Amino acid sequence: MKAFLNALCIATAALLMLVTSAHAGALTSLGNKLTTAMSDLPRYEKLPLFDPHRKEFNCVYEAQQVPPLDPQAEMWFQQALALDDPSVPIDRIDYAKMYRLYLQAAERNHWKAMLNLASLILSKRPGVPQQDPEAAIQWVEKAMKLNIPDAYDRMGVYHLNRMVKGGDATSAYAFFQRAADMGSPAAMAFLGDKMSGTYDDPRGEFWGNLPIASKMLECALAQGYGPAADKLSYIYRGTTSESKSRALHVLHEGVKLGCADCADNLSTEFNGFGLTRGENLVGHIDKARAQRYSKIGDVLKLYDGRLKLPNLDKVLPLPPALLPKWDGNTQTLINAAKAVTPTPKAQQGAALQGREFVSHGYAVPPLEQSTMAIMGNQIVPRDGYWLALYGPVSADKTQLTPARRNTPERYQAGERFEAPSFEWLPADHVQWHYLGEAYALPPQRYDFLKQMIDTGSLREVAQQTSPVRCNGQQRCPQTGIWEGRIADDHPMATLYNRWDRQAFVEKDHAFPQPTAQFIDVAAHDLQWTYLGSPNAETGMPGIREIVL
Repeated sequence: MKAFLNALCIATAALLMLVTSAHAGALTSLGNKLTTAMSDLPRYEKLPLFDPHRKEFNCVYEAQQVPPLDPQAEMWFQQALALDDPSVPIDRIDYAKMYRLYLQAAERNHWKAMLNLASLILSKRPGVPQQDPEAAIQWVEKAMKLNIPDAYDRMGVYHLNRMVKGGDATSAYAFFQRAADMGSPAAMAFLGDKMSGTYDDPRGEFWGNLPIASKMLECALAQGYGPAADKLSYIYRGTTSESKSRALHVLHEGVKLGCADCADNLSTEFNGFGLTRGENLVGHIDKARAQRYSKIGDVLKLYDGRLKLPNLDKVLPLPPALLPKWDGNTQTLINAAKAVTPTPKAQQGAALQGREFVSHGYAVPPLEQSTMAIMGNQIVPRDGYWLALYGPVSADKTQLTPARRNTPERYQAGERFEAPSFEWLPADHVQWHYLGEAYALPPQRYDFLKQMIDTGSLREVAQQTSPVRCNGQQRCPQTGIWEGRIADDHPMATLYNRWDRQAFVEKDHAFPQPTAQFIDVAAHDLQWTYLGSPNAETGMPGIREIVL
């Protein structure tokens, strides 16, 4: 009996070992599948290791790489940005609404909304319904699948902060390098700063690769990335008057692009920093300019690069230009330096009345889409807009002649069509073509301009009755704010034709050259349009007063 029990125990143990072994095999197989699935995630993309001693860097612009944005998604994105108002206390900001707007935009593949949504999720702000770091990572991964350069930069940040399992500095810098090569200005500025040393730090904190660092920072600055100007100024500054002037001008350009550090640095320079050692960029003390840069820098800090001041020279030109008189109000400096726009006009259709009225933001389908036409002596069979035409029944509808005002008119079913505009034209000869109901348009230029005015990004100016236009090679014929544009089919149009591409230019001075901003656009390809807003005369020679 004892022998039987021992055999039973051994058999049972063997059976258990077989079962355990079988489950272990299944678990191992499952583990392999999970590992494979995890390795396929964009966060674990296999990338070449960061090379701080690289010899080549090709400047690629993010604006030319990313997919076009859906207009409605862009409007939601702008509305979400507007909620993040620095003048509003944090406990009064509607973060729940901000989240919803970013989410709506992100679901339409708006990549900037995806990245901002990820930041909002990680912010722990009150009212944000989702605060799971994994959700933030997944939104960034979705942007990576769209080949968004800044998304690769953000994933590098997540690796550096060890939000991603197994992430570290090595994997982070690989993502930063990939992002910079794809066109991310943020990644270029970060790596450019890290490689701007005169030697390699033994601890690996920075490297000496000035040629590539300069190229990266200049490429980032060309894309309107203000922080790159601050980093670039340290490379430019030297002991010669030429190098100091170059550093001074690049910092001034950075302030126009919203760089608070650039404004603070210039305030320090004009206050005389390093003057006795021969290191000062200006060569003299100018307390008035230092004060204005300081005030502007304090405001720019609140906006984290979102506030652009392209017309800075209206309130704070570099020497030897004289400073215009200022009322001491910081907001005067900010408002006068902002981009401007003539008062936007709503679409003309909204001004029509009666049956021809179409609400702003709506449009009527074109005649080409009409699939129904009836003669005018019948009762209206369907609600919607109808267009009155006449001509041979066999003629193509696009060749017919207007029987009334050639404008769609809205009727309700059961009504009777109105008479034609011509007494000689019988009503039963009029063809009424059904166009359907008005449909909502995506946001138009007017809507975006109004949004930017309402949020303070743009300042309204009076419409010029006879706009003055100049080629970029000409001298400025009139002091004030000018807007620069190149043809839409120019290879650099996507990069250059931004809403903030403006400048305050004095009469008889040269217009700004794109090459000074590291953009390969010839002066003769530029057209400048006068928008107005000069400063006022004070009666004192050469001295003007800032006016809005």
